[in-house]
Amino acid sequence: MKKRIFSYIIIAFSWTWACWIGAFFLSRQQNHALDTEVIVFDLFRYFSLEEGMLPQLLFAAGVYGPLLGYLFNRGRFERWSPVKGVARYVWMAALFPVVLIIPVLLLSLIFTAGAAPGPGFVQASGLIGLYFIANFLTSGTEEFGWRGVLYPYFREKGASFWESAWKSGVIWAVWHYPLLVILYAEAGMFVLLPSLIGFTASIVAMNYITNFIFEKTVSIPLVMVLHALNNTGSFAVLLFFPETPFIFISSITAWVIVAVLEKKYRLE
Repeated sequence: MKKRIFSYIIIAFSWTWACWIGAFFLSRQQNHALDTEVIVFDLFRYFSLEEGMLPQLLFAAGVYGPLLGYLFNRGRFERWSPVKGVARYVWMAALFPVVLIIPVLLLSLIFTAGAAPGPGFVQASGLIGLYFIANFLTSGTEEFGWRGVLYPYFREKGASFWESAWKSGVIWAVWHYPLLVILYAEAGMFVLLPSLIGFTASIVAMNYITNFIFEKTVSIPLVMVLHALNNTGSFAVLLFFPETPFIFISSITAWVIVAVLEKKYRLE
């Protein structure tokens, strides 16, 4: 079992880190500003450019590390059955991202009321819908690895729910570290280190929430939706309030949700 999980981690990390780090250095070589916010549908516009296409494609491919790790290790871990009353947890998966973003939205609305007007309803709906689909097809596929391999490994090893949540959460966070270094390294260590710590804490909380939904439903497609909705919530707020400083509030709200779930359900 240790060899199998080691194989998964090596594949997931090696692929992602090689793609992201490679894209970063290649973009520097081409004097291209690497767009880390580009969605998969935006890549088509790079096909007509002589420079920038390869680093952007390489960066986009990096997200599929956990999926590749899953494909090389699938079927090797036992599965368990969903609990009764799954519909309740489907609703939770849909509502949690909304709850996470409401405080951010309200604070942004109150304190950045003088900001430039955002897009109209139709345009915003289209952009948000497109972002969700793109995120489901990219970041959402991470769930095949995190929930399809890593989480079952810890549970089948005898780890408690909370132990599984923080251990796999830290691994999930570290997998993202090259991206954070790309984003914040130029700002200096005083920005980078707190960003890494805060990001890790937020990922552990989201890992707990996502593990909870998976534990109850045993549905990778559902946690893919949860993952994509969570990312889309932040995108939606930034679409209307691009200068908002309150995105970090969603991480605090995530820990509030963790506290509520821990008190009410007490998963062992």
